[in-house]
Amino acid sequence: MKFFNIFLISILLISCSKKYTGEVSFKNCKINYPLHDEKKESRIYNGHNIPNQWEYESAMRKMALCLCEKYLQKPDTEIKEKIIEIYKYKFEFYNKENTFKKVNFDSILVNRKDIFNSEILID
Repeated sequence: MKFFNIFLISILLISCSKKYTGEVSFKNCKINYPLHDEKKESRIYNGHNIPNQWEYESAMRKMALCLCEKYLQKPDTEIKEKIIEIYKYKFEFYNKENTFKKVNFDSILVNRKDIFNSEILID
């Protein structure tokens, strides 16, 4: 009986500490990102909470970089359309001050590391 109680407590502790992840993927690009209960868990970076939307947007930008690399290896219309879709996405946590308003696809590819930079500077 004592072994069973220890086993049951161990299972409960493991299941309570389980980390949840989200995923964005397209073609061969797959990015996992952390998900958390925003009411219970507060992921803090330099005094700022990191919400799930921030994590999602960062993952989308990382996926866009991956897709750009795939496109450069082998051009594909679907990949191009997905890159443009991500470029036009209304990011909440990433502004487009550093991007061009009217930009052609070749410029997106050339400037991909700046356009899809997944790092955020916090004041």
